[in-house]
Amino acid sequence: MRPIVRCHASQDGFDLEAGVRVRADQRHRLERLCRYVLRPPLADERLRLLDNGDVLLALERRWSDGTTHLRFSPVELLERLAVLIPRPRVNLVLYHGVLGARAASRSRVVAFGTAGETTAPDAAPPDPPRPARPATSGGRPWAELMRRSYGLDVLACPRCGGRLRLVALIDDPSVIERILRHLGLPADLPATRPARPPPLIDEGAAP
Repeated sequence: MRPIVRCHASQDGFDLEAGVRVRADQRHRLERLCRYVLRPPLADERLRLLDNGDVLLALERRWSDGTTHLRFSPVELLERLAVLIPRPRVNLVLYHGVLGARAASRSRVVAFGTAGETTAPDAAPPDPPRPARPATSGGRPWAELMRRSYGLDVLACPRCGGRLRLVALIDDPSVIERILRHLGLPADLPATRPARPPPLIDEGAAP
């Protein structure tokens, strides 16, 4: 265990360091911080593009069976990296105990020292009533998901800039086929492609 210094605390297995700061005129330290935050999930030195288009990934440590490299197709590598991206609006820092989201005393703890406080610090205000949640299906509208995920306003008319609205929802296959053929669009369902096999593993492959 390293010695406790100023702005550093260690308690019950938790370690907090708050002594590192970057002043406004320290551009080189700000650049180092940005590089640290924007570091990629894989180092470039561990990736190598093969002649057939596959990607060879060098492992940091040799597996127990002797495997040192993994081989992926480009799409398979992107699939593995995509699962590392957190979902939108998901908290990456979770609090427990009295600071937990469902703790009964959380409102009294976080209310201390806030602007507009009129009660004494030791006089805990009553918990405000929670508003009733609207009865929804639990999902978000498609247009809102497109706007929040991709920044694309699908309800904006590309011609006049006005707002689009839902006129009808067509789910009859025969009607859908007639509309597509009238617009000159393909109406036949594409053939289902077979599932892709797992990525190939090169045991003991050398870079």
